[in-house]
Amino acid sequence: MKTIERVTLSLLLLTAFINLEVAYAQKQPSVQEVGVRAPANIKIDGKLDEWPNKLLSAYNSTSRIYYTIANDDENLYLVVRGFGQRVSRKALEGGLTFTISHSTGKKEREKAPDNVSISFPVPQGEKIRFDLLAQQRELPPLMKDTVANRRQIDSLIKVANAVLTARLKEIRVAGIKEIEDTSISVYNTQGIKAKMQFILMQPVVEIAIPLKYLGLSTTKPVKFSYNIKLSVPPPPPGFVAGAIADDPPTADEAYLENTTDFWGEYILAPKP
Repeated sequence: MKTIERVTLSLLLLTAFINLEVAYAQKQPSVQEVGVRAPANIKIDGKLDEWPNKLLSAYNSTSRIYYTIANDDENLYLVVRGFGQRVSRKALEGGLTFTISHSTGKKEREKAPDNVSISFPVPQGEKIRFDLLAQQRELPPLMKDTVANRRQIDSLIKVANAVLTARLKEIRVAGIKEIEDTSISVYNTQGIKAKMQFILMQPVVEIAIPLKYLGLSTTKPVKFSYNIKLSVPPPPPGFVAGAIADDPPTADEAYLENTTDFWGEYILAPKP
């Protein structure tokens, strides 16, 4: 089968699901404003199996992510699901950062001295994308049969997830006085957890942070601010912006070339 036919078939198989996502996203808030109690069986595994609503609590169209912030009595959780594969490229090449601030004022929260930030995935540059593409090329061409095609897509996702698990071993931490290192392993003993995987060709990032590091408690919940940022990698050495005249960037190009972030506010959800 020709390459264009394989791509077209894959896109057709996902069209119905994507159309449902778009319709649902239009009904969701762009910023989550209510506390959510985390599922009792929550796991930081990038699978979303324990979440009853797989499209989560809010959809931010600028960052192209669905997300939920949730908590139990021990941890604060961030769950992000990207809409489209460009989100995974942006997250892998530029990194995703989750910042918690005790300040709620728009002028103070960004640079408050007690802010805590967790970055995961840590920027990988383009190498991990090339690793993923190389693994894809090792798989047989997609078949026309729908069932076989679905199995092959599942195999592709399985291979991609294995690459992510093998490569994403680092979590960056800032602002936690109990943790001196700015870079810790995903297998750390401090209780900070993070995982990135793909579901239905879309990236999922899950992060858990113990409340004790954030100065927060469900016994005395207070409003705080949060920021979710998708960065872009720095330009290569010798790059000069605007040196080459070109057409205006498309929406997808602009998305990949610019950092996107947004702020919201949250109060820990108490035990039911």
